[in-house]
Amino acid sequence: MMKKSFLGCIAALLFCVNVNANLLVSPTRAELDDKKHRSAVFSLVNKGAAKARYNIYFEDKLQLPAGGYQTLEDAEPVLAKYVRYSPRRVSLEPEEGTRVRMAARLPKSLPSAEYRSYIVFHQIPNTPEASTSDDISSDVFSLSVTAYMRISIPVILRVGEMNGEVSIGEDAAIKNDMSVDIVINRQGERSSYGDIELFIETPSSDSDAKLQSIGSVKNATIYTELTSRVFNVKLNQPIEKGAVILVRYSESSSIVDAKTVESTLVL
Repeated sequence: MMKKSFLGCIAALLFCVNVNANLLVSPTRAELDDKKHRSAVFSLVNKGAAKARYNIYFEDKLQLPAGGYQTLEDAEPVLAKYVRYSPRRVSLEPEEGTRVRMAARLPKSLPSAEYRSYIVFHQIPNTPEASTSDDISSDVFSLSVTAYMRISIPVILRVGEMNGEVSIGEDAAIKNDMSVDIVINRQGERSSYGDIELFIETPSSDSDAKLQSIGSVKNATIYTELTSRVFNVKLNQPIEKGAVILVRYSESSSIVDAKTVESTLVL
């Protein structure tokens, strides 16, 4: 009887999944340095319909050339030694908010470099309530699987003077008539992130050609483990092979020596 109930419940309850992805986190990147910006504050708001708890911790990731990230699990996160934050766990009612404060504690011997880890907000189960029912049969088995969300936010720490150069690759590839692959190259000691914009010349009534925006990628990011990345830019109008486009890459103004580069490419 026990086995029948067990198998029956497996069939009926496989799987009950509840994903709560309603945590709002701001900002979506923190940048610290050894000069003026030694602290940061994250604002959290639970936009879900139920109480939620979160563990907060650091982890390290590597950016992959083809896109995505690989989590590094065998070593202590690099910023765990140099950045302190509080609290380490929060519990939020619906629409309740809180703040997580972060501060750099840098030894004088720390080598000049760009350091990066990710602060993770990992939802955990609420404290289970004890059952008061006396009618639960010992031969009844129930199975419930809950998937809990994880939000990872990059935290960048720059120590010393960082130099960086960016350029646009000479080759662009039309994936289809509504999408183009653009290569952004990076050199130097710091990461690069910014916006890619594509333009095409269009005739104007005053006989001067005007630039029309045909697509963009916001927050294009190349971290220090990579020297280039390919970004797929979705277009707002079809273009033909052989078309001439202007590509502009503008680094974020939060970067001290932010640069803007342009290149004309033939598709």
